[in-house]
Amino acid sequence: MADEVALQFSSIGFRHQLPNPKWYNPFNKRQGAGISQVDLTLLGGQIIGLVGTNGAGKTTLLRMISGILPFKDGHASKDGERLEIEALRSMVGFMPEQIRWSGQQTIRETMTEFALLQGCSIQSTEEILSIVGLRNRSDSSLESLSQGMRQRLSLAVALLGTPKVLVLDEPFNGMDPVAIDAFKRLLRTLANNGIAVVISSHHLSELDHLVDTIALLHRGQLLGHGTIESLQAKLGFEEMTEVVLNREITDPIIDSLNIIEHSSTGQEHRYIFDSSHPELLHVLIAQNYEISTWRILPPTLIELLCAATGLDRDAIGMDVGQSSMIPLRMLGGEEE
Repeated sequence: MADEVALQFSSIGFRHQLPNPKWYNPFNKRQGAGISQVDLTLLGGQIIGLVGTNGAGKTTLLRMISGILPFKDGHASKDGERLEIEALRSMVGFMPEQIRWSGQQTIRETMTEFALLQGCSIQSTEEILSIVGLRNRSDSSLESLSQGMRQRLSLAVALLGTPKVLVLDEPFNGMDPVAIDAFKRLLRTLANNGIAVVISSHHLSELDHLVDTIALLHRGQLLGHGTIESLQAKLGFEEMTEVVLNREITDPIIDSLNIIEHSSTGQEHRYIFDSSHPELLHVLIAQNYEISTWRILPPTLIELLCAATGLDRDAIGMDVGQSSMIPLRMLGGEEE
């Protein structure tokens, strides 16, 4: 049922082992980046967006949730009982970032092979292909598939065995906007059927209006998990106001504002600033500004990530390794 706990992860951690040869031990290794003390609860019927910069540890965490990488610390549980790695794997369907489907083998043949490997019935493959919208293309070769169809096939393989949790790593890569929209609707249908969906994406705008909750990950740490509204309150995020005027705001008004963004196009001048200036509207009207837009902007995932990490918009789009910033809300932990 929806809203029941599908899986719970308590203080899980993992460190990658990196080569560090010594003259007396050429196979010596050292601890590298990873995940540090993550607590996460997955609810059936919810879509969780895993958000973080490049190198935040998203793929590592997704592989841990899927049972691909072992826990060095912590454990997974269901209904209060600890799960061994095999039991965890049986409950989670994992869709990796990219699978290179190629060759003359058909979709039906491919699904049959994976079903046999997982001990699933052949009949279940036809049902899954219907769910992901590939049943009418089941005799098509892998070579003939579009990128959207390849992603649907990857999702179909992940759904074998009727998993309680579905984990998707960058599923929108290479898909056009129409395919992305269709894929989102498919994910919502799966969630409505009680599956817990965990999804990561470098393109934060793709997660807007899709996910029910978001998990903010930075340098291997989970900085927060909840709805946008609850994270906004926890982070002390201030609302922003968007204003579009017929001319630029002049001194001394401009000096009193905390301008976050400003752009001009022809006769339109657009400003975004924090919403702590309730008197501004009256001032602009008194000075004969023509106001075509005045609206409060809800926080985007990008702004929440900036607030949680202390990074600005430019740094958010870069590798974390290029920044000396550390999380403001928590200390410790590593990058992926």
